[in-house]
Amino acid sequence: MLFLRGIIVGWPCSASYPGRDDQFSPTAIMDSIIAMTVEDNTKPITLVINSVGGVTDEGMMLYDVIKLSQAPIITLGMNAASMATVLLAAGAERLAMPHSRFMLHLPSTSGMSGDVKEVELHTKEIIKMKDTRVDCYIECGVTAGLAKPDTKKIRKQILSDIDRVFWIGAEQAIKYGLVDRIVIPSELFGA
Repeated sequence: MLFLRGIIVGWPCSASYPGRDDQFSPTAIMDSIIAMTVEDNTKPITLVINSVGGVTDEGMMLYDVIKLSQAPIITLGMNAASMATVLLAAGAERLAMPHSRFMLHLPSTSGMSGDVKEVELHTKEIIKMKDTRVDCYIECGVTAGLAKPDTKKIRKQILSDIDRVFWIGAEQAIKYGLVDRIVIPSELFGA
């Protein structure tokens, strides 16, 4: 069992970039998933997620490791927001706690600055990030609560929902296709 807690950021690389180097960081989790998969690719790995989200690039690296893992990754969402909901959706089996809450929204950029050309470049990149995030949700089976899933309709509904912060609870997350079911106590603590 692995735990993704707190903000999704990478290793510290300078005094001005405050990354993470604890066992709950995305980098440590990627390393652990790879090592556990090499050791036994038939044994499921549970990834417990309690995160406000964070840096999209770092999150997408973890997303790729989850999706490429030969060992099945079971994701368990305690509470997740932003990029953490994409990681939650990536699991081979996606679980939620009974009172979990999830928040989806458009990706954002911090500290965009520069001349007009620089702002245009930032804008193009953030639009790519938005499209990639929606593609990931759809790839992972998010249906946006639509009864007859059609990729174009799902995309349109997700974009409409995440235009502003979009909060859902565990039951709503099941209907939305973000998670498969609510976890039962014996799955966590044995019975």
